[in-house]
Amino acid sequence: MRINVFNPLNLELWYAVAMSGTSFSDRIFELLAKSWDRLPQLLLTLIVGFILIKLIKAFLHGLVGYSKANSALKGILLSVLDVALWIFLIAALMAQVGLTQISLALSGTVAISALALSAGSTAFVQDLVAGIFLAQDPDFNPGDRIKVDEVEGVVERMDARKIRLRDDKGVLHIFPNSHFDRSAWMVLKKR
Repeated sequence: MRINVFNPLNLELWYAVAMSGTSFSDRIFELLAKSWDRLPQLLLTLIVGFILIKLIKAFLHGLVGYSKANSALKGILLSVLDVALWIFLIAALMAQVGLTQISLALSGTVAISALALSAGSTAFVQDLVAGIFLAQDPDFNPGDRIKVDEVEGVVERMDARKIRLRDDKGVLHIFPNSHFDRSAWMVLKKR
């Protein structure tokens, strides 16, 4: 009879472990000893995974290098991706050893972290989308005099996330692009 080691509801296994006096660490050691014959496969997975991680990082580094984002944002993005790739490699190795529950937990952690990151970046995405539409708007260009809310000034610069207006007193007002998407604005004078 074959017992599924990783099913937490498998009462036969828990009973066998409790009656035999073996601890959880003994069971893990036994599992690792049985996986000794998988060592070449594990080494191959580790080497191929390492090479893939290096290739993906080089590709992403080149891709991010062309963006106009600041270096701090680029570094954070590359670090997060690096950690996620290594966690996926460790999860694959654990799955090959037979520690599928831990492998699934690691993969789930990465998925939940990615979900939290995407939920936190909704304002960033809104600003980018609004910036794309504002850049295509023929009524709105740098040099134009506009009024948004109570601020009236000349559009100095538009980028992917923000619009900069300089008022008559020389004060620079910086608005997120999504603000223009939600608010009414007027073009007072075209350049």
